[in-house]
Amino acid sequence: METVNGVVIREKQIGESDKALAVLTREIGLIEVMAKGAMKINSKLSGSTQLFMYSKLCLNKSKDRFYLNSCEPLDLFYNIRLDMCKYALACYFADIIHYTIQLNEPCDIITRLLLNTLYFLDNGKVSNRTLKTIFEFRHICEIGMMPQLLCCRRCYRYSTDIGLNMYMDMKDSTLLCEDCKNELAKAPEPLPDMIKLSPKTVEQLRYIALSEYKHLYKIKLNSDEETVLSDITENYLQEKLGVVFRSLNFYKSIEFKEKEHG
Repeated sequence: METVNGVVIREKQIGESDKALAVLTREIGLIEVMAKGAMKINSKLSGSTQLFMYSKLCLNKSKDRFYLNSCEPLDLFYNIRLDMCKYALACYFADIIHYTIQLNEPCDIITRLLLNTLYFLDNGKVSNRTLKTIFEFRHICEIGMMPQLLCCRRCYRYSTDIGLNMYMDMKDSTLLCEDCKNELAKAPEPLPDMIKLSPKTVEQLRYIALSEYKHLYKIKLNSDEETVLSDITENYLQEKLGVVFRSLNFYKSIEFKEKEHG
């Protein structure tokens, strides 16, 4: 028997009473778990196997498959279930993880990122859009796809305090300063499509990519900054993964309706 702490990121009913779960754990990464009888109303497993529950799980393993023996909840993230917009955003985070993380591979950092993000999503101390930006960009950085944010790829200029904009090449994952971009624009070869980044936006992306986790969620963004960064991190993640998640479209539709009626 093996005991792990994990977050349920996907659930599927099997037959009339069983569940197949995808669980992100600190100890053994992303695993698939069969929870027999978890759909029954009186089952001791039902409460701790719901989506986004963080639970202590006691597992049996047979022929490379995990079976849930017993479990107890550690954190309910209850408020996420009460807010459709939060719930849809959490589903988006779960889809990103399920798409990018291999089964049974250690991923303590990604588990920490998800738990911290769900914590702030649950308590509402950080806005949904800021959490979306943080999770998208930090996740893509943690799995080895961080763009080269430290300097211009051509002249190696780092400082943004002189007021020059930077330009990000999404495909190449590099930056060009404004001077170098203008110089290269004179060449006969066309420049690739690039996203313009203000000095402040560059610093904010560096902060999300490189800061310690204890400081990560302290970033302060106004409404305009949230919009700019959310678009950048979303587009970058889609460029690197080559997929648009339906859960993202669902989240956006709910967010739009809430703004319409707000």
